[in-house]
Amino acid sequence: MPHGISGLLISAILAAAMSNLSAALNSLSSTTVVDFYGRWRPQASEERRVWISRLATVGWALVLFVLAIMARHGGRVLEVGLSIASVAYGSLLGVFLLGVLTKRASERGAMAGMLVGFLLNMYLWLFTRVPFTWYVAQGGCATMFVGYVVSRLLPSTPADALEASH
Repeated sequence: MPHGISGLLISAILAAAMSNLSAALNSLSSTTVVDFYGRWRPQASEERRVWISRLATVGWALVLFVLAIMARHGGRVLEVGLSIASVAYGSLLGVFLLGVLTKRASERGAMAGMLVGFLLNMYLWLFTRVPFTWYVAQGGCATMFVGYVVSRLLPSTPADALEASH
Protein backbone atom coordinates (compact mmCIF):
# COMPACT_ATOMS: atom_id res chain seq x y z
CA MET A 1 0.00 0.00 0.00
CA PRO A 2 1.14 3.55 -0.55
CA HIS A 3 2.38 5.40 2.55
CA GLY A 4 -0.60 7.75 2.73
CA ILE A 5 -3.19 4.99 2.53
CA SER A 6 -1.43 2.77 5.07
CA GLY A 7 -1.16 5.74 7.44
CA LEU A 8 -4.89 6.44 7.12
CA LEU A 9 -5.66 2.76 7.72
CA ILE A 10 -3.50 2.63 10.85
CA SER A 11 -5.01 5.86 12.18
CA ALA A 12 -8.53 4.50 11.57
CA ILE A 13 -7.70 1.32 13.49
CA LEU A 14 -6.22 3.30 16.40
CA ALA A 15 -9.24 5.64 16.46
CA ALA A 16 -11.62 2.67 16.64
CA ALA A 17 -9.57 1.09 19.43
CA MET A 18 -9.47 4.35 21.41
CA SER A 19 -13.23 4.79 20.97
CA ASN A 20 -13.95 1.29 22.27
CA LEU A 21 -11.57 1.74 25.20
CA SER A 22 -13.13 5.09 26.06
CA ALA A 23 -16.64 3.59 26.01
CA ALA A 24 -15.55 0.64 28.16
CA LEU A 25 -13.85 2.85 30.75
CA ASN A 26 -16.84 5.21 30.84
CA SER A 27 -19.25 2.30 31.37
CA LEU A 28 -17.14 0.74 34.11
CA SER A 29 -16.71 4.06 35.89
CA SER A 30 -20.38 4.93 35.62
CA THR A 31 -21.43 1.53 36.94
CA THR A 32 -19.00 1.83 39.83
CA VAL A 33 -20.30 5.25 40.86
CA VAL A 34 -24.03 4.68 40.29
CA ASP A 35 -24.44 1.07 41.38
CA PHE A 36 -21.87 0.84 44.15
CA TYR A 37 -20.77 4.23 45.45
CA GLY A 38 -24.25 5.75 45.06
CA ARG A 39 -25.80 3.02 47.20
CA TRP A 40 -23.00 3.13 49.73
CA ARG A 41 -23.03 6.95 50.02
CA PRO A 42 -26.38 8.25 48.71
CA GLN A 43 -25.87 11.65 50.37
CA ALA A 44 -22.58 12.32 48.51
CA SER A 45 -22.33 15.63 46.65
CA GLU A 46 -22.11 15.84 42.87
CA GLU A 47 -18.51 17.09 43.09
CA ARG A 48 -17.59 14.05 45.18
CA ARG A 49 -19.27 11.71 42.70
CA VAL A 50 -17.36 13.28 39.80
CA TRP A 51 -14.09 12.89 41.72
CA ILE A 52 -14.91 9.23 42.51
CA SER A 53 -15.82 8.70 38.85
CA ARG A 54 -12.43 9.99 37.71
CA LEU A 55 -10.68 7.84 40.30
CA ALA A 56 -12.70 4.80 39.18
CA THR A 57 -11.73 5.48 35.55
CA VAL A 58 -8.04 5.45 36.45
CA GLY A 59 -8.52 2.36 38.60
CA TRP A 60 -10.33 0.44 35.87
CA ALA A 61 -7.71 1.53 33.32
CA LEU A 62 -5.01 0.04 35.53
CA VAL A 63 -7.00 -3.19 35.95
CA LEU A 64 -7.47 -3.50 32.18
CA PHE A 65 -3.79 -2.73 31.60
CA VAL A 66 -2.72 -5.49 34.00
CA LEU A 67 -5.15 -7.93 32.36
CA ALA A 68 -3.75 -7.05 28.94
CA ILE A 69 -0.19 -7.67 30.15
CA MET A 70 -1.24 -11.00 31.66
CA ALA A 71 -3.07 -11.99 28.46
CA ARG A 72 0.18 -11.78 26.50
CA HIS A 73 1.13 -15.16 27.91
CA GLY A 74 -2.27 -16.77 27.47
CA GLY A 75 -2.04 -17.97 23.88
CA ARG A 76 -4.24 -16.68 21.09
CA VAL A 77 -5.74 -13.35 22.09
CA LEU A 78 -9.01 -13.83 20.20
CA GLU A 79 -9.68 -17.25 21.74
CA VAL A 80 -8.83 -16.05 25.24
CA GLY A 81 -11.06 -13.00 24.84
CA LEU A 82 -13.99 -15.02 23.51
CA SER A 83 -13.64 -17.66 26.22
CA ILE A 84 -13.62 -15.00 28.96
CA ALA A 85 -16.73 -13.40 27.44
CA SER A 86 -18.43 -16.81 27.06
CA VAL A 87 -17.95 -17.55 30.76
CA ALA A 88 -20.22 -14.64 31.68
CA TYR A 89 -22.58 -14.81 28.70
CA GLY A 90 -23.86 -18.29 29.60
CA SER A 91 -25.37 -17.16 32.89
CA LEU A 92 -26.65 -13.93 31.32
CA LEU A 93 -28.45 -15.85 28.58
CA GLY A 94 -29.84 -18.32 31.10
CA VAL A 95 -31.28 -15.67 33.40
CA PHE A 96 -32.73 -13.79 30.42
CA LEU A 97 -34.46 -16.93 29.14
CA LEU A 98 -35.60 -17.79 32.67
CA GLY A 99 -37.34 -14.42 32.94
CA VAL A 100 -38.82 -14.52 29.44
CA LEU A 101 -39.92 -18.16 29.24
CA THR A 102 -41.23 -18.76 32.76
CA LYS A 103 -43.81 -17.01 34.89
CA ARG A 104 -42.54 -18.26 38.22
CA ALA A 105 -39.00 -16.90 38.10
CA SER A 106 -38.00 -15.17 41.32
CA GLU A 107 -35.07 -12.98 42.22
CA ARG A 108 -33.65 -15.68 44.48
CA GLY A 109 -33.93 -18.25 41.71
CA ALA A 110 -32.34 -15.99 39.14
CA MET A 111 -29.42 -15.15 41.44
CA ALA A 112 -28.86 -18.80 42.41
CA GLY A 113 -29.05 -19.86 38.77
CA MET A 114 -26.61 -17.17 37.68
CA LEU A 115 -24.16 -18.17 40.38
CA VAL A 116 -24.31 -21.85 39.44
CA GLY A 117 -24.08 -21.12 35.71
CA PHE A 118 -21.12 -18.79 36.21
CA LEU A 119 -19.30 -21.25 38.48
CA LEU A 120 -19.93 -24.08 36.01
CA ASN A 121 -18.45 -22.00 33.20
CA MET A 122 -15.45 -21.06 35.34
CA TYR A 123 -14.89 -24.75 36.06
CA LEU A 124 -15.20 -25.62 32.36
CA TRP A 125 -12.79 -22.84 31.40
CA LEU A 126 -10.14 -23.51 34.00
CA PHE A 127 -10.21 -27.27 34.55
CA THR A 128 -11.52 -28.98 31.41
CA ARG A 129 -10.80 -29.13 27.71
CA VAL A 130 -14.36 -28.23 26.68
CA PRO A 131 -14.19 -25.74 23.78
CA PHE A 132 -15.22 -22.19 24.68
CA THR A 133 -17.97 -22.31 22.08
CA TRP A 134 -19.97 -24.58 24.42
CA TYR A 135 -19.73 -22.37 27.53
CA VAL A 136 -22.75 -20.24 26.66
CA ALA A 137 -25.02 -23.22 25.99
CA GLN A 138 -23.96 -25.17 29.07
CA GLY A 139 -23.97 -22.16 31.40
CA GLY A 140 -27.32 -21.01 30.03
CA CYS A 141 -28.94 -24.42 30.55
CA ALA A 142 -27.52 -24.74 34.08
CA THR A 143 -28.68 -21.21 34.94
CA MET A 144 -32.21 -21.86 33.66
CA PHE A 145 -32.50 -25.24 35.39
CA VAL A 146 -31.19 -24.12 38.78
CA GLY A 147 -33.04 -20.81 38.56
CA TYR A 148 -36.34 -22.53 37.83
CA VAL A 149 -35.90 -25.14 40.58
CA VAL A 150 -34.92 -22.53 43.19
CA SER A 151 -37.79 -20.27 42.08
CA ARG A 152 -40.23 -23.15 42.62
CA LEU A 153 -38.73 -24.10 45.99
CA LEU A 154 -38.26 -20.54 47.31
CA PRO A 155 -41.01 -18.39 45.79
CA SER A 156 -41.02 -14.64 46.15
CA THR A 157 -42.40 -13.30 49.39
CA PRO A 158 -45.01 -10.50 49.39
CA ALA A 159 -42.32 -8.14 50.74
CA ASP A 160 -40.12 -8.91 47.70
CA ALA A 161 -42.99 -8.18 45.32
CA LEU A 162 -43.77 -4.92 47.12
CA GLU A 163 -40.10 -3.88 47.02
CA ALA A 164 -39.82 -4.72 43.31
CA SER A 165 -42.82 -2.50 42.47
CA HIS A 166 -41.14 0.62 43.91
